[in-house]
Formats: sequence, C-alpha cells, structure tokens
Amino acid sequence: MGRIIAILILYVASLLNHSFAAARAQDADIKGKVVNPENQPVASASVYLMSSTGNVLIKSAVTDENGAYTILKAPKGNYYIEVTSVGYGKARSAAFDLADKLVTVEDIKLLPASQTIETVTVQGQMPTVKNVNGKLVLNVENSTLAAGNNALEVVKRAPGVSVDKDDNLQLMGQQGVNVTIDGRLTYMSGEQLATFLKSTDAAQIKSVEVTTTRQAKDDAEGAIGTINIVLKKNNTEGFNGSFVASAGHGKYFRGNSSLALNYKKKNTTLFGSYAYTNNKEINELDIIRDIAGKERTTYFNQEADMIEKNQSHTFRVGVEQKTSNSNTLMFQVSGNNYLEDANNNSITNIGFTPTTIDTVLRSPSIVDMSFGRISFNLNNEYKIDTLGSKLTLDLDYSLFKNRSDMDYVYRTEHPNTGALFYPEEREHSNMPTDIDIYVGKLDYIKPLKKGSLEAGLKYSNVKSDNNMMFERLVGSTWENVEDRTNHFIYTEQISAGYVDYSRPLGKKWSAKVGVRAEYTISDGNLVTNNSTVRRDYLDFFPSANIGYNINENHILSLSYAKKVSRPNYRSLNPFRYYIDKLTYQLGNPYVNPQYTHGFSLNYTLMKMFNFTLGTDITNDAIVESMGQDSIRTWVTKENLGKSVTSYLNMNIPYRVGKFWTMNNNITALYMHFKGPIAGYEIDKGSFFIQGNSYHNFRLGQQWSAEATINGNTPFVYNLFKIHARIGVDIGANYNFKDQKSSLKLAVTDVFRSNRNNLTTNFNEFQSKIRQYNDRQTIRLTYTYKFGNLKQQIRKSDSRNEEKDRVSQ
Repeated sequence: MGRIIAILILYVASLLNHSFAAARAQDADIKGKVVNPENQPVASASVYLMSSTGNVLIKSAVTDENGAYTILKAPKGNYYIEVTSVGYGKARSAAFDLADKLVTVEDIKLLPASQTIETVTVQGQMPTVKNVNGKLVLNVENSTLAAGNNALEVVKRAPGVSVDKDDNLQLMGQQGVNVTIDGRLTYMSGEQLATFLKSTDAAQIKSVEVTTTRQAKDDAEGAIGTINIVLKKNNTEGFNGSFVASAGHGKYFRGNSSLALNYKKKNTTLFGSYAYTNNKEINELDIIRDIAGKERTTYFNQEADMIEKNQSHTFRVGVEQKTSNSNTLMFQVSGNNYLEDANNNSITNIGFTPTTIDTVLRSPSIVDMSFGRISFNLNNEYKIDTLGSKLTLDLDYSLFKNRSDMDYVYRTEHPNTGALFYPEEREHSNMPTDIDIYVGKLDYIKPLKKGSLEAGLKYSNVKSDNNMMFERLVGSTWENVEDRTNHFIYTEQISAGYVDYSRPLGKKWSAKVGVRAEYTISDGNLVTNNSTVRRDYLDFFPSANIGYNINENHILSLSYAKKVSRPNYRSLNPFRYYIDKLTYQLGNPYVNPQYTHGFSLNYTLMKMFNFTLGTDITNDAIVESMGQDSIRTWVTKENLGKSVTSYLNMNIPYRVGKFWTMNNNITALYMHFKGPIAGYEIDKGSFFIQGNSYHNFRLGQQWSAEATINGNTPFVYNLFKIHARIGVDIGANYNFKDQKSSLKLAVTDVFRSNRNNLTTNFNEFQSKIRQYNDRQTIRLTYTYKFGNLKQQIRKSDSRNEEKDRVSQ
C-alpha cells in the first residue's frame, strides 16, 4: 500500500506542476465542426480535447444542430480533437499547437460504423469517477467488475467509501452516513441496509454519488455525508430491454440473473425490472479475548464459520406520463424479498493461557431469516413557466418486514475427553420487525432576476415494531426467558421546511445560503416493562457555499453545513442480540442524536482533478463501546464527548496512451476522539490513508479490461485499532460483433487480502478479531440487449439530469 501511495503522490505532484504551469499561460478558445461523408452537420456528437503528450482528456463539448462546437479557455499546449457519435466510427483531428486566442480546427469527418451501437466506446473515453457539481460520481453502468455483483459490493468501490466488520457503510473513515436511492432516504438500520444492498442486483445501478456537503433542501440526517445510489433510467423511444445472467464461485457457487424492460411512445413510458440471486458463502470469524477476573485472567479463543445460503427477488415497475406540456406524473412500485439460511459452527477454547485450555464451548446455531420490502412512490412535476419555475410533489410509502429465527445449542466439554461438564443447553429466539414509513415532500423552484430561490416542506412518519421472544428448553418444555424477551415500539415524526437562495456575485463569485428547520418527535416504548423514552426537539440546520471561479480551469468553493445523525431503532432497543452465550450486542435507549459542523474547501482543476480539504466537528458523537464481566463481552452504542475528523480527498483521473485510462482517489485523514467511553476517559488521535485506484484498458474494438486496487493503512477508531488491508480486483470484457451481447469475466479479491481485522488494547479490554467474508470470487456474466437501441443522446442526457434534480 505504501508504494502505491508514494507513486500516486508523485503522480499528483507532476500533474499539478504541469497544470499550474499551463494555468500561468494565457487561455485560448477552440472552434470547429463535425460533418458526415456528405459534409452534412452531425449534431450531438461528443467532442474531446486531448493532450498530445500522454493523451489526457482535458475538456469536452457537444456539437449543436449545425455540427459546430466550441471549447472555451483551454490552456496553451499541443492537442488534438477526438470525436465520437452514435452510428459513426471514432475520428480525430491532426495535432495542433494552441497559442493564439482562437484556433479553428479543420472540419472532422465521421464515417458510418458497421453497427449503430457505439455507446461502450464513448463511455470508455470518460473517467470512471468524475466530479459533478461537488459530488464524486462513480459510473458503474457498464463496469466489468460490477457485472454479476450486488449493490453493496459496488457501493464499497465509490470514492471515500468503506465498510466496517459488520458491513456498515462509512464515508471518509467515519460512520453516520446518509444512504439514499434516487435521492430518497432508505430509513434502514445498518444491518438492514447491508441486507437490502446485498439483495439488490448491481445491474440495476447507473452510478453512485458521494458528497460530504449538503444544502438546505437536503435532509439534515447524515453527519458525515451522503451516498446516493442512482438507478438506471431509459428514455429511448420504442421498446427495448436487457437480460443479464451471471454465475460465480467463491468457496461455493453463486449466481444471479435480471431482466429489464422499457417501452416509450410519445408521452408515455412504461418500465420494469426483475432480478433473482442465489448465493452460498462462508464467513470466517476468529475472536481472542483476555478477561481479567478477581482470581485469574481467563483466555477465550473463539473460531466460528458461518455458512450462509441466500436467495433474493427484486422488482421495480412503473409508468411515467406527460399529462401536458408542463406536467409529468410518475408512479412506481418496487420491492424485494430476501431469504437466508445460515449454519454457524462456533468453538471457543477457554483457559488460563493459550496452552492451558480447560474448557471447550461448542455453540452451533441455525439462523432462518427473511427480509421483505415494498415501496410505492408518486412523483408529480409541474413547470409553472418557461423561465424555470417548478413545483414538485413526491409521496412515498414503504413497508418492511424482517423475520429472524435462531436456534442455539451449547455444549460445555472437557478439552481432552469431550465429556460434558453440564447438560446440553438449547435456546430459541424469534425476532420479528415491522417498519412502516410515510413520507411527503413538496419542492418549489423560482428563478429570480439575479438568482434562484428554492423552498420546500417535508413530513416523515416512521414506526418500528420489534416483538422479540427468547425461550430456553427446560426438560421437554420451552419456557420464556423474561430478562431476554422484550417488545419495543419506536416511532419518529419529522416535520421539516427549508429555504435556499443562490446568485452570482459579479463575474467570478457566486453564493448559496440556506436554512433547514426540523421538528422531531420520537418515542421509544419498551412495552415489556412499560418504560418510555420520549424526545421532542426543534433544530435549525444552516448551510452556506461561496464559489470563486479564477477561470474556467480553476474553481474554488468554500462550504459549511450543520448535520445530524439520529440513532437507529436497533441501537435504541435494549435487547441482547446474542452471537453465542458469551458474546452479544446490547441496545441503549438513552443514546442521543449527534450533531456535526462540517467545513470543506473544494478546488477543481481543469474540470477533471478535484481536491477537497475538510473538517467535521461532532458533538455527542455516537460510537461503539464495550462492556464485560468475568466471562461475557458485549458491544453497545454510547455518546462520546467530541470527535474531530480532518481529511484531504484527491480525485485524479488520467489517461496513459491511447488505451489506458485510470482514476485515482486518495483520502488522508486524521481522527481524534475525546470524552468518556466504556467507563474511562479517552483522548486519542490517529492518522491514516485510504486509497482507490481504478484502471480501464481498451484493447481493441471488442476487448477491454479493468482492474481496481483499494485499501487503507492502519488506524485507531475510538477503542479499536483497525489493521491495514488491501484488495485487488481484475476483469475482462468482450463485446460481440452484433454489439448487443457482451461477456464479462471478473475476479475479486485476487490475493484474498481484503480482510476486516482489528484489535482492542484499552485498559481491561484486550481482544483480537479476524474476519473474512468470502470475497475471493470468480464470476462470468453474459449481457444481451434487445429492441430499439438507437440512442438519442441530447434528449436522453437532458432528461436524465432533470429527473436527477427532481429525485434529489
């Protein structure tokens, strides 16, 4: 990892040196025209300004209806123009020196291609990760490494994103991430969200957007930032669709398939998709603990292998109707059903030291889990006038049903003879969870003479009902265990309103300021013992952004936003979630929301290279804590006094020669925790680096390859030392000559090195955890596209951008 970081830092330095040298020179404009063999203009062609030294993409443009294009304010240097368009082969101009204020390039002639589909070639020219309006966007629509994978594996590849040992998403190394789908909150806890993403086929995903800033119109939830999953949308006229089938093998076989259909005629669009997955995998977990007692220190060495079999069905169906020139109505239904059977074989060796074992605890368990979701969404967009005034109504209803039945067996044996010290113990738990979510939003946009006004209202109502039952077999009768059974109902209502105002300040400056108010009423009702924790509070969340355009190639912005992270219902439910009789998770109903003040300075160079320097100051930070007695260990959530995280994120796309494009994302972080935790005061900081490097190789008209390298250096997170890790994925793609079919082969975690390992060395808490989740896999994926595939680029792009603004 260290060599990779060193190479990338040297690489950044050379890029900056070249770019700033270019910036000191006077910028110039470039004009030209694209025509077909009959010298007729080609509209909507993609135009790329390429550096002759290194073949680096500098800028891009699109031709107008006359086939003309203009590239403004390019730095002096030696360049050529490259052009692509649907139905034509790729063409390029002769190299030229840009020294004057205006250069006119000779007309570029496009020759017809043998087929009309060339979208893969066009996408191969653009970086996998790019900066769009302050968001880092990971494009995965045609990625070889995303093919046949699930949504969680794809999201983990996004810039600055990682997961902890329980597959909870993190951003810039921190928890408290707001995860949305097409701009809508998921309202799921960490475990539920991980399960949902695992059951979602990556073939449905267009891109993943990452941002650490927020505007007043955005939900205040998400102390660190937001990860938005953008689903695919198709606006091609007529009927079309795609079929995907994938087979893979890790320790065991896994496979999935999906079908997407779309039909558009004039003002009506019908769409639908279905995906099925069937996986089997093994998760390996080793935990070593030393627990000091009054008379002796007890050594525990637990080795657990959980074999999981899971199946999922995911669907989405909807209609979009343009009811008039100014009004568009969309209704969609989506859902998924996830079934999992797991066998956990756990053996714990107990003694004075690793060499003096006096007891063996065998804890086999069987898990039967199901997770179901169905969501209804109604969206209506009304364009008030032709100046851009718009009113958008968005209504959502979602229903979640989660069931988890677990059977535990405990055998306490002599290490040599296998004789039982106690009679075999059997326990059973049934943990149903029902969640109902109602959400309504109304957004208004009004362009003003010198700026733009945005305002809106939102109301959400969430109810989570958890009726947990725990039983123990006594003789031949199952008896309720009262201190481990509970019924917890959590309700939360949030009423919000916001105002955002933006305007330019002269030719180079711009500003956007806003404030969001959220009134929250939450009620945690522990029905079992008739106790209630009720909260009722009003919060204001200001935000501000100041932008300064030095010129088109050098853009600065300074942002501030106040954000909040509320504890999820599982963190609040005081129920013991047992891994075995010696290890469990414990909810804490007294955890308060955490509030974060986020500051960031963003610099965009040449519309390609993005650098963000930020600091997040969090009060009452929600962190994972530990507790233990003479034999048991548990994990819970607490409010720490304060945490401060400072980071520098660098996103650097680059092109080497004609066939190799890459995107490097490096995040350097310093995290500091201060306050009471696990009965002690902590005042500790840690520096570490996260890195992601994406590579695409164009090996000809039909062949391409991809590779990714990601990892982090070791660091301390609160009580835990997270070990270094690195993962390498590779893949190859073959496009058949009909341009309708493709075959992708991918290998993930090539060296079996992407592991979640951590240790604790904090007062009496001494432990080592080693975890591997069967990531090393090989997958073969076949994709077939059918129907009308002739894209209308201009119409499609503008439509997608508008829909993205509506959904966000």
